Amino acid sequence: MVFQPLWTSTPFTIDIAVFDEDKGEFSKILLEEVFGSGQLKDMVKIKYVESEEEIINEVNKGKIAAGVIIGEEFSQAIMTGEDTRIKILTDPEQPIKAGVIKNIVEAFTLEVLKRRIILGTSMGILVAKNLINPAEIQQLIPVWLSEIENIDELIRMDKKTEKRMDKNPMAMEYYAVGMGVMYILFATNAGAETIFQERRNKTLERIKVAPVSEREILGGKLFGIFLIALLQFVMIVFFTAIFYRVKWGDSILGIIIMILSSVLAFSGLSTLLASLTKSEEQIGNIGPALAMIFGFMGGGMWPAFAFPDWLNMVSKFTPNRWAIDGFLKLMYQEGGVVSILPEVLVLLSMAAVFFSLGVFRLRTKGVKVD
Repeated sequence: MVFQPLWTSTPFTIDIAVFDEDKGEFSKILLEEVFGSGQLKDMVKIKYVESEEEIINEVNKGKIAAGVIIGEEFSQAIMTGEDTRIKILTDPEQPIKAGVIKNIVEAFTLEVLKRRIILGTSMGILVAKNLINPAEIQQLIPVWLSEIENIDELIRMDKKTEKRMDKNPMAMEYYAVGMGVMYILFATNAGAETIFQERRNKTLERIKVAPVSEREILGGKLFGIFLIALLQFVMIVFFTAIFYRVKWGDSILGIIIMILSSVLAFSGLSTLLASLTKSEEQIGNIGPALAMIFGFMGGGMWPAFAFPDWLNMVSKFTPNRWAIDGFLKLMYQEGGVVSILPEVLVLLSMAAVFFSLGVFRLRTKGVKVD
C-alpha cells in the first residue's frame, strides 16, 4: 500500500486548542495528567487560547483537529454534584484525529462521573455514621476525586484506538475508499472513450437513422457511462465489504447517496474530458494520467490529513477529496445523511458544472461522424 507507512510508523501528531475557563482541579487533571501523560504528550499538541471564537477560527482554517472548551466552575460543579460538560469542536475534514480526542475526553468524563457517584454514596454513609465531619467534605472531595488510579486504564483505552489506526484493517479501509473513488474515474473515462469508438466504427451514423433526436442519443450515451461506472463501484463496495471486512458505514442510505453523487461527479468530469479531446487516443492517454493525479491530490494515495496546508487547499478542487471525506464520515464518525450533506452538495454541484460544460461542447462539436 502506498500510504501504509503512516499507520505503521510512530504516532502522528494531533493539534488541538484548549480554552480553559475553569482552571480548577479537574481541568488540570485532564490537561496535565491525561493529555500530558507519557503516552499522549508526544502525540497531542495543545495550544491554549483565550476564547471560544479563537477555537472556531482555528477549526475553520483547518489548523487544529479539535478544540476543547472547559466551562467556568467545571471542577466546582463536579464537587457539588451539579451538571456540567466539556464542549468539543471538531474539524470534519480531520475525522480520525478528531475522533481520538473525542474518545479521550469522553473516557475522562465518564471516569470522573463514575467516581462522583461512588463518592456521593460513600459520603452519605460516612456522615450518617458520624465518621466524618460534614464541614470537611468540600475540602476532601478534590483530593479523593483527583486520585483517579485508573488513569493508566483510560490511557490504555486510547492507545487501543491509536493501535487500531496502526493495524492493516484501518489502512485497508482507507485504501478501499481511496482506490475505489479513483477507480470511478478510470471507469467513466473508459465509457467516454466509446463516444470516439462509435465515431470510428460508424455506429453513430446508423443510430442517427433511427427516429431519435441528437439530445436523446447523447443522453443515452451519458446515462450508459454513469450506469456502468455505478455498477462497477457498487461491486467494489460489496467485494471489499465481504472479502476484506471493510465497513463502509452504518447508514445504508448515506452510503447509497455518496455512491450516486460520487459517480455523477466523475461521469460529468469524463464527459467534460471527452468534449475537450479530439480522439480516442487522446482520451486514452490523458484520462488515466488525470485519474492518477486526482487520485493523489484528492487523498486516494496518501491520506489528506498528512497533506501540507497548500496541498490540502488544492485537493478540495478535486471530486476525489469530497468523495473520500464523505465516505470517511460514514465510516469513522458514524455519520448519517445529514453529516455528509456538504460533501454531497459539492459533488452534485461539480457534476452539474461538468455535465453542462461537457454537453455544451459535445453538442457544439456535433455528435456526428467526422
